[in-house]
Amino acid sequence: MAATRAAESPEQMSSRLVGQCTRQAASRAVEAPEEARARHDDDRARHVASRAAESPKQRSSRLAGQCTRQAASRAVEAPEEAQARRDEDRVRHAVSRADESPEQRRSRSEDQRRRQAASRAAQWTFMEGEAFRYDPTKSYDSHAQLCIGRMTDVCAQCKAYKWPGEAPGMCCSNGKDDERKQADRRCKTNPGTRGDIVVKLQQMLHPHNTYVHSFKTALERIPSDEYKVIIKADKTPVGEHARRFNEPLINEVAVVIRRVQGTAVHGYPNIRETDALGRVYTVHPNNFECFFLRLLLHTVRGPTSFEALRTVNGQVCATFREACQLNGLLENDDQWDATISEAATVQSPERLRNLFVILLITCAPSNPEQLWESYKESLAEDILRKSRRENPGMTLDYTPDMFNQALIILEDKALEMAGKDLKQLGLPTPQRNLGDRLSREMLRETSYDVNELNKYVSTNEPLLVADQKAAYNAILDRINRKAGGIIFLDAPGGTGKTFIINLLLAKIRQQSKIAIAVASSGIAATLLHGGRTAHSTLKLPLNLTYCEAPLCNIKKGTGEAKVLEECELIVWDECTMSHKQALEALDRTLQDIRGTGKHMGGTVLLLAGDFRQILPVIPKGTMADELKACLKASYLWRYVVTLGLKTNMRVHLQGDASAGQFAEQLLMIGNGKAPVHPTSGLISLSNNFCNVVDSIEILKTSVFPYIRTHYKDHKWLCERAILAPKNNSVNAINLQIQQQLPGETTSYKSIDTVVDVDDAVQYPIEFLNSLEPSGMPPHNLLLKIGSPIMLLRNLDAPRLCNGTRLAVKSLMPHVIEATILTGCAKGEDVFIPRIPLAPTDMPFQFKRLQFPVRLAFAMSINKAQGQSLKVAGINLESPCFSHGQLYVACSRVGTGKNLYVFAPDAKTKNIVYPTALQ
Repeated sequence: MAATRAAESPEQMSSRLVGQCTRQAASRAVEAPEEARARHDDDRARHVASRAAESPKQRSSRLAGQCTRQAASRAVEAPEEAQARRDEDRVRHAVSRADESPEQRRSRSEDQRRRQAASRAAQWTFMEGEAFRYDPTKSYDSHAQLCIGRMTDVCAQCKAYKWPGEAPGMCCSNGKDDERKQADRRCKTNPGTRGDIVVKLQQMLHPHNTYVHSFKTALERIPSDEYKVIIKADKTPVGEHARRFNEPLINEVAVVIRRVQGTAVHGYPNIRETDALGRVYTVHPNNFECFFLRLLLHTVRGPTSFEALRTVNGQVCATFREACQLNGLLENDDQWDATISEAATVQSPERLRNLFVILLITCAPSNPEQLWESYKESLAEDILRKSRRENPGMTLDYTPDMFNQALIILEDKALEMAGKDLKQLGLPTPQRNLGDRLSREMLRETSYDVNELNKYVSTNEPLLVADQKAAYNAILDRINRKAGGIIFLDAPGGTGKTFIINLLLAKIRQQSKIAIAVASSGIAATLLHGGRTAHSTLKLPLNLTYCEAPLCNIKKGTGEAKVLEECELIVWDECTMSHKQALEALDRTLQDIRGTGKHMGGTVLLLAGDFRQILPVIPKGTMADELKACLKASYLWRYVVTLGLKTNMRVHLQGDASAGQFAEQLLMIGNGKAPVHPTSGLISLSNNFCNVVDSIEILKTSVFPYIRTHYKDHKWLCERAILAPKNNSVNAINLQIQQQLPGETTSYKSIDTVVDVDDAVQYPIEFLNSLEPSGMPPHNLLLKIGSPIMLLRNLDAPRLCNGTRLAVKSLMPHVIEATILTGCAKGEDVFIPRIPLAPTDMPFQFKRLQFPVRLAFAMSINKAQGQSLKVAGINLESPCFSHGQLYVACSRVGTGKNLYVFAPDAKTKNIVYPTALQ
């Protein structure tokens, strides 16, 4: 039978059970009362035996099934059937309880009490959570356990305010009355009770009552006469803050007093700041108004209502989205409009055009043509002034030709910065004889003053020392013989590497030949005549490390290809920072463009640098990863010819013996030959090498003495900085020094968004705000006028390169005006807008709209490579962690007298990879 039932279908099972029920009903209809009682006794005995052997899980399952069956049965019964069932239950319970013993009665009562307590606790727990599960479709006003509104009723006994429908006597029993009145009320409900005994019992029991003691609802101290308060929240004292209410007297209302935590926030009454963790539920951006409400709650401090949350500068917005837009929390084209508008009021049309092109290239506004139409007169203002000067007797106004000329200037700038014409950027194409695109690329590399170059070469060639002259002649000989190949110029700091490179560039260019100058870092590129970064000039792919055989993004037939095809010399400065894949990509590209299998297409490539310095940065990489990415690990390195510079020019030109000693000590550090402690592995820093200081405070005052009086001197400001291995140390020092400057601090907060909207819940905005990836500005950028800043992106090479240092001149809501401190455009005023930046080393994609700058009182050692300073400080509280960092930091200055170092116990790590120096 068991096998048969296991194989039957649900329909068969249902049919069998219906038939069984029919047979049982027919049988029981004709049985005698004695037979029915006997059957019931048998069933009862069988059930008792079965239930005694069942497990707790089986019992729970049985009871749940029984409840389900009872609920289904009662749902379909008629009112008469329900009443009959209740009557039968009542009779059965009465008979059962009449026979129970006192112990059974106590047990039953206790079980019933526990069930009721559990049921009521669950009910109130549910109601407590209702505040967090508000459902606008429910009618909470009709709920018997909820009261929405104010306390309006007054107790006839204690005169305290009550909730409508509050249980009688609840207010009186919770400490709103004095002891005598409480005792009197208890005596009234219990005739014959003596009031004095009740008072003594209260006095004896209350100190031991946990609730009375913890929540202070009774026996509070009577306040003094001058302690005047009110309870009505709608009667705020005149002149007080809208959120203030007067504390009630104890005989007015019982209160739960919350423990005060944290420190008060200035300007926000009743708001306190603490380290307690809190959570706000995430909202998907598709749920627009809730998402924008949540965004405002993280930004607006101390809102008193939803209307206050939607109020921006006194204007009440209709929606939370509008409030977010006015608060600058959402990215839209209004920002670019405001940026141009602010800049147009303070600067010349030429600089305004530069800013306009930067916005077009980096920010990609959705409607650039509308932006042009709005500000074309400001962009062409100098063209109109020039026409009026040339035609003094005529009344001139803006004409289409003037706007066309402005468009031509904009297109030339866009082609120079990004190689894009205005059509690609969404603007109308200017009318002109376009000429050959090749000529523009060629023009940039050939438009040099030959007379100036001749003068430069004739003046500086005699200044070459012996090893410089040998390297100079060897390189020129290869170029003249058209031998091609790769040359590495090994040049430690102070040996005149930049001098010889610029002389070589001038020598080639004076012959009307093409010499290309690039550098791995933006700041190093600014030191070369006509220099630009390697990535922008050679169009190196950004994902070098993920390509097996990368190529430069330069196509045959383009202007860039024509320049590479005809160039005689390519100089690559600070090459040791570059990944080997970059060198190999250039080799493949030159062979393809020049149509030859020779290395570098038969041209001469001059690599310049120092392998004692920092190697390619590999995020979370090991020593093996860095060595694998090094140029010396490339298959091309076996074909490289090495030339060396050894003469220290500071000693040679200035006769400074201390500079020579300092250079020798630097080489010992760079070569890994400085004495190392056998157990700790640390080297000692002595005062005959540098100035060892005892604290970070002394380090700051040594590098930036009397900064409040000197910070406006740009020469003084740009020749000093503090270096540290890690960004967290750099950020802390920057903020501490900036606080010493006079004036108010301006806060610029970024707009952070995930690229994939489906990631918005996993990565909420406040989490994105907390991230500070390498090479990215912070979410909350704090600046003062006069502070030095460093550019983090190439905006307008070679004037504005990654690493260029500037001084803040003016801080406007959407644009920063700054003066360039270093490089070929030193002293020039420029505009820096907010631009979108996206980190490449994160497990997900997100975008940050922020000014691409950081404070530059201090900078990381990696960022300092290529910088030359007069005074430098090094914070080694956290030691160096990569090859060459200590050498790079110490070699930023020319003499130990201007080098200040803080290291615990004057000892630190010096990490050198011998393989990189072989």
